[in-house]
Amino acid sequence: MIADLTRYTLLIMATALLSVGCASDDDTESSTERITPIAGYEVQPRDMSRVVRASAVVEPENTVTIASRMSGLITQLHVREGDRIPAGDVMIELDVEEQQAELERARAEGELAEARYRRAAQLLEREAVSASEYDEALANRNVARSEVKLLETRAGFGTIRATSDVVILRRYVEQGDAVTLNEPLLRVADLGRLVVRAGISERDVVHLEEGRHVDIRIDAWPDEAFEGAISRIYPAADEESRLITVEISLPAEQQDRLIRPGYLARVTMDAERRRDVIAVPSESLLASERDERFVYVINDENRLVRRDVETGIERRNWTQIRSGLEPGDVVVGANPSNLREDIRVEVTRWVSEDTPGMATRR
Repeated sequence: MIADLTRYTLLIMATALLSVGCASDDDTESSTERITPIAGYEVQPRDMSRVVRASAVVEPENTVTIASRMSGLITQLHVREGDRIPAGDVMIELDVEEQQAELERARAEGELAEARYRRAAQLLEREAVSASEYDEALANRNVARSEVKLLETRAGFGTIRATSDVVILRRYVEQGDAVTLNEPLLRVADLGRLVVRAGISERDVVHLEEGRHVDIRIDAWPDEAFEGAISRIYPAADEESRLITVEISLPAEQQDRLIRPGYLARVTMDAERRRDVIAVPSESLLASERDERFVYVINDENRLVRRDVETGIERRNWTQIRSGLEPGDVVVGANPSNLREDIRVEVTRWVSEDTPGMATRR
């Protein structure tokens, strides 16, 4: 009987120890709840404008080829490439001795015709000549005046002046050259207004308007940022490229400092402006069985909470959130499909604001 009592006592003690051990294991498991590392993203407003990029050379708004208005020999060439010529300054002189001689003869004939006219007018007052004789003298005087004016104009063709402030881009002739009528002499431009004429697709150009500011980078000055403005949008597309030319003007103060015609410019402009938009990385979004979009938000207890959202446009791996999130909310930024609601998490990486999918440690 003592042996039975002993075995019974040992059985009770073993049962008690086993219960204590199981309770200890349960308490340990509950006190060490698993924490899942995740990549997080703090919701902030961002620019989701659609960006259009194009390249074109810088050029003067107005470029003119000056051609000879007469045949002759170049006696004086006062300019060379790069010279800035004020309005009215002489650039080229041609030999006009022959034209000057004809002009002197015409002036002399004009003086004679003027004297005959005055004499006929006096005689007409005394009725010493007929009206027809007076009319003939008047006509001869007018013809002589016209001849003088014509020859003065032709002689003036020998002096080529700048009609406005220009810069010499190219010189086609040299002093001593014989030129013919309409032969190109100089290529000049008004550098007071430089432009970039970029070809833009019809899909993008419909979202542009005159006056919009654009960002410009010049290959010659890669570390400098410039700003231009759309000054004109051409009314029709190019027949070959199907692109529409958008003219962008450059501020004068930037031109004088760094920019010259011929530099390659890279233009960046917003085709659809959507600034200060609430957005999340597209990878953050999940869809329910009813195709409802939602994200996992990290609450104050570091637990995941499902948050239904209304989405908008998607651009460059970002998705606009129309409703459901506010700036400052922290959401799961990557691989949310492997998670579930109410689990405890720890943000060990943060999704880059510039490149969704890239994460950095904080």
